[in-house]
Amino acid sequence: MKHNFLTYIFLCVLLLCTASCKDELLYGGGIIGEGESVISGTVKFKPLMPALNGSTRTPGDAIKDINSLCVLLYDVEGKLVKKYPLIEAKAGSIPKEGEYVLSEEERTDHKTESIGGENKDLPPAESKTPHADFKLTVPFGYYYIYAVANMDDLSEYEEAIKTKEGLKSISLKWNVANIAANKQMFGFFSEASTEADAPLLTINKGGMVLHAWIRRAASKITIAYDGSKLEEGIFVYLKSVTIRDIPSVCLLGDTNIIQKVEDLVTVGESIDYAKGATEYNEFWKARITKGKPYYYSGCEVALTKDEYEKKGGKKAAHAEDLTSLFFYENMQGNGKDKRQDKEGDGVLDAPGFEDDETYSLKDDKPYGTYIEVEGYYHSIHPERPGSGKIKFRFMLGKDVETDYNAERNHHYKLTLVFNRFANDADWHIEYKEEVPSIQAPVPYYISYLYNHSATMPVKVNVREGYRLKSFEAKIDSNAWAPYKPDPALEYFKQMDPDATPTAQKNVWNGFLSLRKTKMTVIEETDNSGKKWTNQTYYEEHQRGSRVYYKDGELNTVDNIATDGTYTMKYDQDKNVYIFNLPIYTRAKQMIPVTGYTGNNPYVAYQRKAVIKFTAVMEKVGDPNDTETVEGKSTVIQVRRVVNPKGVWREYNSTTPFHVVLKRLPKESSDSFETFTSEGAWKAYVVRGPKNFVTLDGGSDTIKGSTGTPIDFTIGFNGEIKETESRCAIVRVEYHNYSCVHLIFVRQGKAPMALISNGRKWHACNMRTQNKEGQCPLDEGSLFRFGNWKEPLDAVNNSFNNFNSEGWKEYVIAGDINNKKKWIDIAADTYQGNFESGTVDGKTVVVASLQDYEVLWNNDDIEQAYGVLYGNEATETLSKTEEVYGYIYSKHQKKGDTGAGYGMRGTFVYNTSEDDTYGGRNLFFPIGVAGHGHRKHRDRKDSWESAVLRYAAGRTEAMPASEAKDRPLLFDLYRRPGAIYWLDKNANLTRNGTVYKDVIAWDFNYFTLDFNYMPANNVFKKELGEPDEPDAKSRTNHSDACFIRCVEDP
Repeated sequence: MKHNFLTYIFLCVLLLCTASCKDELLYGGGIIGEGESVISGTVKFKPLMPALNGSTRTPGDAIKDINSLCVLLYDVEGKLVKKYPLIEAKAGSIPKEGEYVLSEEERTDHKTESIGGENKDLPPAESKTPHADFKLTVPFGYYYIYAVANMDDLSEYEEAIKTKEGLKSISLKWNVANIAANKQMFGFFSEASTEADAPLLTINKGGMVLHAWIRRAASKITIAYDGSKLEEGIFVYLKSVTIRDIPSVCLLGDTNIIQKVEDLVTVGESIDYAKGATEYNEFWKARITKGKPYYYSGCEVALTKDEYEKKGGKKAAHAEDLTSLFFYENMQGNGKDKRQDKEGDGVLDAPGFEDDETYSLKDDKPYGTYIEVEGYYHSIHPERPGSGKIKFRFMLGKDVETDYNAERNHHYKLTLVFNRFANDADWHIEYKEEVPSIQAPVPYYISYLYNHSATMPVKVNVREGYRLKSFEAKIDSNAWAPYKPDPALEYFKQMDPDATPTAQKNVWNGFLSLRKTKMTVIEETDNSGKKWTNQTYYEEHQRGSRVYYKDGELNTVDNIATDGTYTMKYDQDKNVYIFNLPIYTRAKQMIPVTGYTGNNPYVAYQRKAVIKFTAVMEKVGDPNDTETVEGKSTVIQVRRVVNPKGVWREYNSTTPFHVVLKRLPKESSDSFETFTSEGAWKAYVVRGPKNFVTLDGGSDTIKGSTGTPIDFTIGFNGEIKETESRCAIVRVEYHNYSCVHLIFVRQGKAPMALISNGRKWHACNMRTQNKEGQCPLDEGSLFRFGNWKEPLDAVNNSFNNFNSEGWKEYVIAGDINNKKKWIDIAADTYQGNFESGTVDGKTVVVASLQDYEVLWNNDDIEQAYGVLYGNEATETLSKTEEVYGYIYSKHQKKGDTGAGYGMRGTFVYNTSEDDTYGGRNLFFPIGVAGHGHRKHRDRKDSWESAVLRYAAGRTEAMPASEAKDRPLLFDLYRRPGAIYWLDKNANLTRNGTVYKDVIAWDFNYFTLDFNYMPANNVFKKELGEPDEPDAKSRTNHSDACFIRCVEDP
């Protein structure tokens, strides 16, 4: 902290005066006659605060009020003549002699006079100061006149007050239990506010006016924090601030100089910043980051720069009523320069540990008062990874260099400024990493997407005289299951070691790999005919282990591009090795039948893996002398981000869209929440035509800081022809760029091919044989197989908790007055087909198995899952009923209630950099209910027809005997997705295996399956029929599914 600052101004000056008269006191002489003088005065006041009950969070104005006032007269020899205990008069009355009335006076920001020696150039510490009007009858004479507040009538000190020196030497005792009781004040009457002690005054005429300036024996300090100079990826979690070694005693009127330890309270007041916090994460309120760098006791959470300035900036950070730490005066004089690096040469002048040669206890001021801030430091910065407890100490004084005087009646405004890696502050710092040790980030975040990477910084601290011999990693645990889910979440806990400690870890079923992953789908039988299980594939491809350093040097044999390369940097001065290691998420489907996936299927929960690192060090010159250390890093796969996932605009629309990434806090939540990036973030366009999409009005790359929301605007440059479509992909990297989110952008809905020589896909689902949905979000209609004429309109698809709806009369699309029951809607056998249709005068056909399969097989085609916003949407929504709720019936015209709603679905996109096809995307909605499939029959043991449920076969949780091999499919019966008809059934051959009677295509929104579906899954028997497989050969036995059409190029 090269520009830390300390400002101080008087807490309160009690001015005894009249409102309009100047001093008429006579000093040092004059004729004294017989008689008495009625003298007048004024003292400002603020109402009494409630009792603090021993709280460690004391309001800033806790010692501001006046409970009592006593005036004492001493003769020329300093002996007591008389004391005048004043009594508070009743509110609204004119004070009688010996009484005072309380009032307040405003203080201005620009002072025109100096009160009590205040510096007029400094801002006032208080907006109001107390006044009390009173009158006393005093005999003519020469007097030293003193005022004491909040010590009653001083009867407890009768002996001490007999002389003015005794009065000033009264020893006050710090009240630890009741901080507000430490509000004793002392002053004297004089003409000039700069007087050092009470002058001898002459009282020789009536109606005289007296001025007195009295000061508190105590002072206070407010502490603020400024992390604006931090590097990205640095986190400081503030736990508490404590004032230490405060005086337990204080002289009422003389300078208080502590000279022995016994007169110090070792631990003074504290402010607890960690109340309610359980983990070092984004929910820690007092967390300082580059993006939210400001914090003080008057704010609930750390603030951005804009929020800080809006609240009032530095002035608000040290406001008079903020929680403060109080202490008695402790004057320790000047001393050594207390800055960490007074020469500015980058070398710390006073290391903060007792075993350091240059360690200086409290800067050689053993009786001084100091501030101590405790926290936790965490760095994921590649240059300086590390974490641990950290302390910052500052010796109190009236500057940041050599003054150690903690003077009474001051408000010390102290700001801890964190510079770069949070350890360059001008405070003394206690932060030390163990040697030897492995410093690996906990946690470290990786993308929810499959086949994505992150680079983890890991530091190895080696003991002096030793060198690193080997360094390796092994995945110790690797979850398929959610991390810390809601207790009410239904999932197969029996296979989750975190929920069931006796469960096997089975790391081969998890999301993490130490080597680069390439395949989108790991098939049970590969192209060579070899059969795999998840375990054999994981172990044979060494997904869970890697050696980075071997025999005293980087392991170049294993450092190959196909597995992902790593780097190492050695700091010889510190004997530190810093590795940057790639880690990866695995395939989208790992043996599809098992349901395991490298993509996080949970929109509300993270997944966790643990990597164990092992380092072996050997003594230089004696390789037989070795020591081994281990360290672990927790890798968190972030929640699946689905809101937003895509933005669509009409060909003639350029309305911008405001992106704010949001996530679902629990599966049962009814609203998404904005989250912040745990590290720096950026967004940029990675695919699409030049000059199509802008970010925040034109920037190529938008960047944000650690601790800030991912917030930017997508703009559209110009209109296109109605016969055209164009696409782009915006890539968002967050959590220090270790996590990736893609946003798919499309303008226009003209048909387009995703790959070279492919058929053109239409952008919208079919509503009838000759009419499409109004936009890509429109789910269209559900059709029973082969029946174009009786489509079930989308208005029928309200979620009904999987109940039978065979009784229901369904609106037939295209004919709002035509309603039919399920049993009256015809369906062909699996050997039938859908005839061609006509859209806008063009012949279209239902997509065939070949149309889908060519996408499945193409290396450039991938899938993504999330929410698409349409033409009328302008911003990311929060309520789930709106985020998922698009339906055409609520969007008949611009401005309708549901016009800006979103729709869940699957994006199929081209990942290549091809100028023509790169970035092109299609969206397949799963319906407003999240279940794009209506079943002819839902249960085997009862007749429940026309049930709206995505799962074709499952109607309840999977039995444990099956779920143990595919736990993610345990609750598939309730998971979202959709099924799309093919034009007709066909046989499919993959890797030599023939799959017969494929008649539909599966879009599993949970396990991310994008695959074929056989006829048996979508044709069901009726009640009383014994043969389920033969249902496909019977008319009127099919389910109802969506339809997407294509046309020839």
